[in-house]
Amino acid sequence: MAVHDVPDAFLTSVKRGDLRTLARPDRWLRGAVHDADGKLVVASQKIGGLGGNQAVMADPTRVPTRPRARRLTGTWLYGGHWIQHFGHFFTETVTTLWPGADVRDRVEGIVFHSYMSRFRGVAPWQTELMSLTPYGDLPVEIIEDDPLWVDRLLVPTRSVVVNGWAEPEAVGVWQQMAAAAGGASVLDPTGPCVFFSRTAFNAGKRAADKAVRTSVERDRALDTAFVDAGFELVSPETLPITEQIRLAAGASVLAGSAGTALHLSAFAPAGVRVIELGDDRSPTVQVPHQLVVDAAREHPSAFIPYDVAPTEVRGVLVGLGL
Repeated sequence: MAVHDVPDAFLTSVKRGDLRTLARPDRWLRGAVHDADGKLVVASQKIGGLGGNQAVMADPTRVPTRPRARRLTGTWLYGGHWIQHFGHFFTETVTTLWPGADVRDRVEGIVFHSYMSRFRGVAPWQTELMSLTPYGDLPVEIIEDDPLWVDRLLVPTRSVVVNGWAEPEAVGVWQQMAAAAGGASVLDPTGPCVFFSRTAFNAGKRAADKAVRTSVERDRALDTAFVDAGFELVSPETLPITEQIRLAAGASVLAGSAGTALHLSAFAPAGVRVIELGDDRSPTVQVPHQLVVDAAREHPSAFIPYDVAPTEVRGVLVGLGL
């Protein structure tokens, strides 16, 4: 892990497109940091394409710079990609902000490249998550359509590669954020067993005519199965973000369907048990990114395949000692 010092840095605008492939990765993305001569700073690229991840970086090794592009004065930190997805924002975006006080005290603000989403700007939940990091009070610049010069840019190595690995620096960021939210820092073996329900979340998606990965009946049956097993039923999206983090950090067991809610285990201390339920996206194997998070956080994890009926879940939990 390193922080690369790039004087007179040139940041290209974001470009996106499709790849003619039969499987993921099926999209390409451009937008990276280059030095004053236009040479690519490789550490600024997001490693993609692992484990079914949809996008790969396609930045040229050298680009022509634009002398009249807007310039930021002073020293800034490069924060990687501004991802408009809750779980990946706190597992990939904020974890690039791992450099400590020696860097924090030197920079004027943070520069990000926009990622794949059509949504732009800064959402309130992103501001709240950023506020839990030591960098939360700094100005944020997000590059989309126009390139940018920066007098001096500090470019950290990415501490998380989606579906690949997470470095100890990422764990440090999650620990800082959990502490800032008032969450526990060590396992409480008497803490609650928590089941992250998707019933309300999926109901909202269905009402908006969006695809979901389970049925209404299965959602409700899973809720019943976990309540009967003594789990606390929680719809995390209905809670303030700090409360979601405190809940994850204070649990002894976290269970839920594959996806964003279960990624909250990133804020849970070592030893918290994590149980992931398969869905029709990943019915037989654990989502790779969840495995990355739980390996980094030293969480014993288990997987319940999608073909296990909700009525059989109680027996599986008993077999896991719960």
